[in-house]
Amino acid sequence: MVSVRSTFIFLFLFILILSTGAYMYISYNIEGLSLKKMVSGASASYRERAADTYLLTETASSPSPSSVDTKGRETWENLTEAETEQSRRITMLNAYCARNFPKGASKPSRNNHIFIFDKIKTVYCYIPKTGCTTMKLLLYNLEHNETEKLSWGFRKVDWLPSDDKSNRTSGERDVEWIHRQKFKSLEDYSEEEVSLRLATYKKIIVVRDPLERLASAWFDKFVITPERVGEYAFVNRMRRGLDSLEDRTLIDELSKINEERTDNDPKRVSFREFLFAVSHRKVESQHWLSFDRLCTPCKIDYDFVAHTDTIASDIRLFLKQNNITANEDVLPKHQSRNVNNGNVFKDFYGRVPIDEILPLQKVFQKDFDMFGYSFEEDLAKRNENHLVGS
Repeated sequence: MVSVRSTFIFLFLFILILSTGAYMYISYNIEGLSLKKMVSGASASYRERAADTYLLTETASSPSPSSVDTKGRETWENLTEAETEQSRRITMLNAYCARNFPKGASKPSRNNHIFIFDKIKTVYCYIPKTGCTTMKLLLYNLEHNETEKLSWGFRKVDWLPSDDKSNRTSGERDVEWIHRQKFKSLEDYSEEEVSLRLATYKKIIVVRDPLERLASAWFDKFVITPERVGEYAFVNRMRRGLDSLEDRTLIDELSKINEERTDNDPKRVSFREFLFAVSHRKVESQHWLSFDRLCTPCKIDYDFVAHTDTIASDIRLFLKQNNITANEDVLPKHQSRNVNNGNVFKDFYGRVPIDEILPLQKVFQKDFDMFGYSFEEDLAKRNENHLVGS
């Protein structure tokens, strides 16, 4: 007769074997799934991978690894760390301005990029491609006590009237709606009113790695917009600028770039052509003008510097420091994404000869120095993954 002890041992071993088998089966399938994803990602086209990079950089709300919990959500257990980083950014900006622009040397111009929000006593300078859609929506909601939301699925497609919510879900606005709003700028106030607001309101600027922003601007205006909307305004303007070259050396440089193009579609502007035009300042636009020229950081004493890769946490700190109450629904969402992981340098700059990248340093050096970014570090990321020989 089998003893109770033997029966117990038999059942224990049976359960152990089943559990081990189940674990091995699940692990095998998970690994297989991961492998499929890796193979799929590796075989994705350049355009698809570039689109992924674009979407990651446009959402621009990645917390640093030290402030993310195991579920990828940003935590606020270490507020001191966020405040210390903010203090570092402001100190760096002020030190740069003190070295290069004596205080009181000049007054800010009637800049239409600097918006005024009187109810929440906030001044914001918007820079395209640095999360300005997110910021405009947030400040609009706070100023008007609203909870408007945007549907990114209608981005630059539906040019619907601002009060037309047909063909949308949950009453969301199309993205362009927020850009059609009339925000008050310095131009709407007298000189005395401007001085009062700049002296007493909170002043915030949002910045981004200059080369990341440049890649995002090209992909948005020369790839996404033409493909999805069929608008070639930026392409045509850039083509006219490049065709008007008179300097023989520049003409030869551009000819070399065009000889190496794999896509000779006249409705395209390659990334290399774009960088050439920006480097030589042949075609200018707010979408790639420097932070220095758009927001005059040394003429306006900004109180807060936000970065696109930490914008969700930065905004919460800004509101807390200035006692501004906001519904969580209108705040930028925390994302467990790392926009500064080198992908943009591999997928974009990695395909550009380094001698075509180097001139960009002169164009954006002030932005790098004022806000703590490093052109050398960006080059290092490019060199780690470069696909075009320098």
